Amino acid sequence: MEALSVIFRILLAILFISSSVSSLRHWQAHLGIIKDYKILPEPVVRWFGILEHAVKWLVGIFLLLGMHSSLAALTGSGLLLMYSIAITMNLLRGRKKLSCGCGGLAGNHLLSWKLIVRNLFFIGMCLCVNQVAVPYGNLLSVFDGESASSIFGKEYWVMVGTALLTAMLLSIMDDMFAIRKKMQQLLAKSRQQPR
Repeated sequence: MEALSVIFRILLAILFISSSVSSLRHWQAHLGIIKDYKILPEPVVRWFGILEHAVKWLVGIFLLLGMHSSLAALTGSGLLLMYSIAITMNLLRGRKKLSCGCGGLAGNHLLSWKLIVRNLFFIGMCLCVNQVAVPYGNLLSVFDGESASSIFGKEYWVMVGTALLTAMLLSIMDDMFAIRKKMQQLLAKSRQQPR
């Protein structure tokens, strides 16, 4: 269970950091997506975006370094729950043509119930990280006098490699589904055109 907790921790770190990088690269679009959800008053959108962005960065970095990973995982699950509630509210209003605004490893998708299921899975990963405290990759343990070779030993790097490989496969699968969907749209469009 310890190995799974570390793999989940690294995957979640990649998820939050890549999402943060994506929203920073497309900052105005990200703010536009927050506004499009029509949950927050317009004057609050920018401040919410800044706060949400900072929290995502902190969660990702703390998870990556193994520092306060229990608190970071709980905070991350809170973010995911908040996103799920916002998506649910818009789905119940019949607003499906909105981008989720996730970015990064999670990709950008139109709102759907699949995103809620995915977020619940990520929340489960966060709760696993919260429940199973592990010294592997914990920078604070090294500062507290633990041997760096036991904290960042071979086992840790195998777990990191597994997490990176999983992240890469998830990204490839996401791209493949997007390509498949685009191909289906193009085929449907070509069938509708008169010959």
